[in-house]
Amino acid sequence: MLQEPMSGEAALTEELARYRCLCYYPSSGTDLGDLDFFCSGKLLWGERTADSRRTAEPAEERVPSEDLPDLFVHTDISFYQEFAAGDWIPTPENGMHGKFDVVAFRELPTVVNPNRIWTNLPHSGKCFEYKLQVWDSSRPVTLIFCLTENEWFVANILLAHGIRAPFVWSKSWAGGRTYGTWLANVLDKLQTRKLYTDWLCLPGQRGEPRNRLVEAHYPELMTPATVRLVRNEALHWIDEGSHGWVEEFDVLPTG
Repeated sequence: MLQEPMSGEAALTEELARYRCLCYYPSSGTDLGDLDFFCSGKLLWGERTADSRRTAEPAEERVPSEDLPDLFVHTDISFYQEFAAGDWIPTPENGMHGKFDVVAFRELPTVVNPNRIWTNLPHSGKCFEYKLQVWDSSRPVTLIFCLTENEWFVANILLAHGIRAPFVWSKSWAGGRTYGTWLANVLDKLQTRKLYTDWLCLPGQRGEPRNRLVEAHYPELMTPATVRLVRNEALHWIDEGSHGWVEEFDVLPTG
């Protein structure tokens, strides 16, 4: 008997489970700042962008392995053409300032109807996997780009299947319809250790929007937060965005 093909959701979940340490970047667009930071051995912005920057030692010689993701997952509802061809070459405008070589590329099975807030389009649910050599790392890393709502990916893939995201990165999430402040509500369930973000994803700021569409379509993401975000005062100037600098926050339990 022929075995039925695995669904896109099951295939994606199985693929993510192969990796040791995931860094998740919602609403990434074409930005690769997370790869630039981690794969350089966590060099700061000025060190990565200076004309006279030194060649970094392999990241694994500078940073403990538990602090280096081997999988980067980016989600956004658009940017199909940029990632679909498999030969995309980023520039400093994409946040990449070191070597970026595509070792392998493939399209993963499509997930079905991954948008509850935005309209599902023909490209919605497509996922692309890049095997990369970045900066001077001796080990390849994987980038998976999924054309899905951030909320759907977190609710239906990460939370539904118990996939950990030790690192979460967010920058310039201006919020066309949703706002990244809901991330704080699920960081405990994702077992996130560190959040890298500008002020847009920090809850409790003056004028914080209600996220009514998330409340309506993803109520499971709007439970009260059980963590507090503590800024690392010893580490600044990680990455520059249109809404200020990305800072590092330890994710700690409340109380």
